[in-house]
Amino acid sequence: MSVQIIQSKCGLVLTFLLGQIMLFAAPVQAGVQGKSYNMNVYSSRGYNFTACFQFDPNGTLEFLGQNATYNVSNDQISWQAVTQPPSPLVSIALKGVVQGDFVAALAISGTALNSNGTTFTFNGTLLSQPICPAQLPISPTNLQFGRNPGNLFLE
Repeated sequence: MSVQIIQSKCGLVLTFLLGQIMLFAAPVQAGVQGKSYNMNVYSSRGYNFTACFQFDPNGTLEFLGQNATYNVSNDQISWQAVTQPPSPLVSIALKGVVQGDFVAALAISGTALNSNGTTFTFNGTLLSQPICPAQLPISPTNLQFGRNPGNLFLE
């Protein structure tokens, strides 16, 4: 009898403590809004490159000189974006997810498709600042085989 009472009191105390932790825990912002990520991108054409994705709070994703309009899901875990370039430029559709449980959007991953039919996969990690650093010049390895020196998503 006394063992059951002790167990029930321990369960009550544990439930109370967990409830207090949940009540005072800071909310986790899993969304990408207002954040920037250093991305590793893999193309179906067989080349890899890096890019910085900068998600402004107003729904614009900037990457390699392109602007895309993005939106996030209600649960703030997934996002999608599309560029709307003037003709005859290539348009790009991107879709991604925030990775990790109980993590404040430390990493994202996703896929992209451009209007030339090239597909991409990407993954990236959160930068400490909300703005991408200045883009470095495209490396000579990316210029081989006539690759676009500006935005490799456009090939």
